[in-house]
Amino acid sequence: MTQWHPSQDQLIEFASGSISSAMSIAVATHLHYCKACQAQVKTAEAAASALFETQAPEQAVGLDFDSLMAKIDNSEPPQIVKPAKVKARRFPAVVEKLIDGEVNALNWSSPMKNLHTTSLMKDENGLIVGLHHMQAGGRVPAHTHRGNEISVVIEGGFSDELGTYDAGDFIHLDGKHNHSPLAHADGDCWLLTIVEAPVKLTGPFGWIINPFLKP
Repeated sequence: MTQWHPSQDQLIEFASGSISSAMSIAVATHLHYCKACQAQVKTAEAAASALFETQAPEQAVGLDFDSLMAKIDNSEPPQIVKPAKVKARRFPAVVEKLIDGEVNALNWSSPMKNLHTTSLMKDENGLIVGLHHMQAGGRVPAHTHRGNEISVVIEGGFSDELGTYDAGDFIHLDGKHNHSPLAHADGDCWLLTIVEAPVKLTGPFGWIINPFLKP
């Protein structure tokens, strides 16, 4: 069960379509796991739809019943399509679409110990969508963030000074947070990430490594 969720404002912006592409991907990934947030989004969508209907003009004005039925009769019948075999997914559909192939075939780098990262896309606001992979039981060096970072656990889990996170958890960090994530010992941890800027190592050798870090 997910314990960490998007804010109410983020869910409403997602439901209304006013959220950025990268944030929409992060929220959609969380919704794959979280029925409570799914229900909140459906409520927001229903409210927006009801508001739209009260403002939209009548679409059938000028059509009597016979004309309306004739229009329906003349419409193309629906085509019956046999369902295609669905490929088993490891990650949520939106993440699989971004990967578009084998995860191991992506261009991975290792900016710090026990962490591998790859970028998948940059959105219209310059936010970078990527994946982070931590080896089972591996600890990432202590660091803070030079901008906002959203992480959604998509497999495994980790813990840090702020809490414990499992599949579906939505974690929002910024420069006020300093942590050293530790992947669960029973399996690797995979994260969908949205980042504005590179992290900043806070350990004794951070001043040497930080200039070379990329988002």
